[in-house]
Amino acid sequence: MKKLINSSLIILILAFSCSQKSEPQDPTIIVSGKIENLEAENISIFQNGDIASGKLDDEGNFKLVFEGDESLIYTIYSGRTNFGLYLSPGDSIYLTADAEDISGTFEVNGDHEKEIRYLFEKAQFDKESGLNNQMDLMAKSKDDYFKTKDSLFALSKVKFEEFKMQENINPEFISYEEAYFNYAPLGFDLQYPMYHAYVTKKPQDSIDFPKEEVNAKLAAVPLDQKHLLNTYYYTSLIDTRIRNLSSEIMKSDSSFASSENAYDKARILAMDSLLKDKTVKDHFHYTSIKSNMDYRGPVHVEESYEIFMKENESPKYAEKLKKLKDKWEPISPGKDVPDFTFTNIEGEEVKLSDLRGNLVYIDIWATWCGPCIAEHPHWDKMKEEYKDQPVEFLTVSIDDTREPWEKMVKAKNMEGLQWFAENAWKSDLTQHFMVNAIPRFLLLDREGKIIDPSADRPSGKIRESLDKYLTEK
Repeated sequence: MKKLINSSLIILILAFSCSQKSEPQDPTIIVSGKIENLEAENISIFQNGDIASGKLDDEGNFKLVFEGDESLIYTIYSGRTNFGLYLSPGDSIYLTADAEDISGTFEVNGDHEKEIRYLFEKAQFDKESGLNNQMDLMAKSKDDYFKTKDSLFALSKVKFEEFKMQENINPEFISYEEAYFNYAPLGFDLQYPMYHAYVTKKPQDSIDFPKEEVNAKLAAVPLDQKHLLNTYYYTSLIDTRIRNLSSEIMKSDSSFASSENAYDKARILAMDSLLKDKTVKDHFHYTSIKSNMDYRGPVHVEESYEIFMKENESPKYAEKLKKLKDKWEPISPGKDVPDFTFTNIEGEEVKLSDLRGNLVYIDIWATWCGPCIAEHPHWDKMKEEYKDQPVEFLTVSIDDTREPWEKMVKAKNMEGLQWFAENAWKSDLTQHFMVNAIPRFLLLDREGKIIDPSADRPSGKIRESLDKYLTEK
């Protein structure tokens, strides 16, 4: 009779539970604390892009509030100080540390504090052991590289196994960390030939390395691990396979040579060929479009964006892309550009309106940017080609200070419109155009309206755009 009563009670409890509507989870995440002796004035949370930023007060206090839709590993950073945070929707944590002795003063209280402490201790181990200094590791000979890498990962895993034995550790976090130990070493191996060749100044094809064995391990990585799509060390391996197949597709089909957005099209074919799980395929289609949209804007991903919106079965990805597209709306083609103020090489104040009446092709660059410098010969060649056309070639430096910019402009005898933007990445120009990587090129029409908020490079197909708009009345 007692068993019957207990069974009936369990059934009633389950029935009652199933009949209740679960309350929607509050997505708000709060990260606050006090970090003393930071050099920077601002502090930010990063997860595939900055998602929350704020100012530190005079004593180092801060509070960041944002929304999250799933459990993820975030990075909090201020200047050169940074550490990882494992956070879920609804979490609230409080951090304290002294930037002059982070390892000895870091404390965290609140949700997932055990996971966050583990991430901090793991980062300290990686720093002290040299595991996070990949260039030094890649400089070693093949045998020394494998011996050192395997030893360091083994030591780190011992610490992880000890951590797992604690009570109330989030199982999803454990899954993420297990993926790190399963896949990160292979990621290191795949990079070794390239980095070792760079460090030793040897041809990459001459590097002694078991390429076939490593590629076989890559081919054996499962492509359907949906629960690991937020794990970089897993997704980076899948992305490597996609890139490799994309290159093979382009090499095998000569029609791609003349095709617009050739690599993007080859990448779509590669993803469709490799990825059979729809959730996994949606994820990689999404990340590919997002990456391009972050840098180039919606104009350059229209075709792939429309295809994705029609075919994807993951509403959260569609929603995120829609939000990102909407962010670009204020700088979409046809929009006016504020009349930003700069200084020229003589120190005089200049404005964009000074150039009205001509097309304006703008190069946003900095003296420390290698890819920016690589475009300069192409830029100079274009200036000569279009010297008799109504188009202005304007370079805008976002160096931290004027000194290195002035030195390079004068040393290289860089002629033409050389302007300087105050506040570097925080300048009005970079903020308005959401510049998160350089070089970045802009194309404006004769009235100062936007033609392309992320135009092609001088080494690319920008001449097609210039010629098109130069012929228009």
